[in-house]
Amino acid sequence: MAEFDDERPDFDAVFRDPPGGDDSRAGRRRASRRSEPDPDDFDDSGSTGEVPRPRAGGGGGLPPLDEPAGFTDFDDEPEPRPSRGSRGSRGSSRSRPSTARSRAGGGGRPPRSRSGGRGGGGVAGGAAVLQQPRARLLLGIAFAVVLVIVIALVVKDCQRSQLEDSYTQYINGVAQIVTKSAAQGAELRQVMANPRGDKPPQLKAKISAIAKEAQALVDQADDLDPPGSLSTPQQSLVAGVLEYRVTGLRTLAENLPTLLQGTDQQTKASGVAQVMKRFLASDVIYEDSFAGPATQALKDDDITGIKVPPLQAFLPNAGLASPEGAKSLIPDLQRRVSQSGDTGTTQSGNLRGMSLESTVAAPSDTRLTPGETASVQSTELLKWQVTVKNGGDFDESNVIVKASFFYPASPNDVETREVAIPSIASGESTTVELPGPSSEKVVFGDQGTLKIEVVPVTGETRVDNNSAEYPVKITI
Repeated sequence: MAEFDDERPDFDAVFRDPPGGDDSRAGRRRASRRSEPDPDDFDDSGSTGEVPRPRAGGGGGLPPLDEPAGFTDFDDEPEPRPSRGSRGSRGSSRSRPSTARSRAGGGGRPPRSRSGGRGGGGVAGGAAVLQQPRARLLLGIAFAVVLVIVIALVVKDCQRSQLEDSYTQYINGVAQIVTKSAAQGAELRQVMANPRGDKPPQLKAKISAIAKEAQALVDQADDLDPPGSLSTPQQSLVAGVLEYRVTGLRTLAENLPTLLQGTDQQTKASGVAQVMKRFLASDVIYEDSFAGPATQALKDDDITGIKVPPLQAFLPNAGLASPEGAKSLIPDLQRRVSQSGDTGTTQSGNLRGMSLESTVAAPSDTRLTPGETASVQSTELLKWQVTVKNGGDFDESNVIVKASFFYPASPNDVETREVAIPSIASGESTTVELPGPSSEKVVFGDQGTLKIEVVPVTGETRVDNNSAEYPVKITI
């Protein structure tokens, strides 16, 4: 076989043998290198196609230089160096040229990293970082910060929802109260128009009933839970609007019968106007001290979709708050429907008077009739039960009822008993009891006279129905 000859001019210079002959290790290394030509520099233009064989004894040297200087091929395990004189050295030398050629041609395995993991280098590195206390601390701090931010956002969203719900519930509650209060104002105007010709006591009772309903609205408003920014408007709504209306209604109910009893029209009108001023003030307070500030609070808190209820005036006609305006109410308040039921016929509303309805002797329940003699048994329990009716337009108080008993033979020897009725409303009846005559004044079997009298009240002009005389015979 022809000996391989490298065409590079510096080949011999590079691989020139040092002194000592071929028997030295260097000689063997040179012989091994000569037996392995470089595939990149091999020119097979004049070759016979045969692969040169390594020289005898060359298998024990170092492995050939397969890669250029500056690059290193890392294997999982270093290739074991064959010992001198081993039988496998020859086979090993034969295998290396093919290995070198495969690597030079790019067919060999790619270099492996010294980190040694099978695709787990990143995981191993991350685990190593997490094992450091400082890294774990920083990670925990970052997690805590994120958690705090999330909680803050959730809390803020919940607070916003609660604020909107609070506004909605409060404004809806106010709307209901305002609507009911306006309805009470309309009811009051209907009462004062007096289409049925009610008497002053009846007017008083109706206005007092409206006042109780108005007080219930005050209690309902006190139970509302306004948002913090509406605390001051809430106080104005309760104390300045609703309570003003309650006070006005109570004052009107209490004073109206007395006002209508007077004869001076200007005094009546001034008294009614004073009450109407409270109703007008409540309307002004609602607009200025509640509706305005509440609307601004909704705007400041960026609450949309909710509107403050507009004013529903308790006193639509502001002119009634003046004496001249209130004077127009007096004729209606004094309207009276005739007993025939003709609504076109009216009479003055200043009627005052009491009347005697009946007298009964107790305990026998003997009804006494004027002009008819009644026999009653003498007993310590003998009493006269007298029923009195207030037929006037006004409530009356301290009404005196008298019972006088005498005999015609001695008309000046009279025994009189009396009792007071604390109060009696217009159109109502009440019954009182008066003691019978004492035994020393009674002549048994003789006919006596019992006179029952209801003392006329101030302003009463008709008194013929205030008294009656009954013939009575008291027996043993």
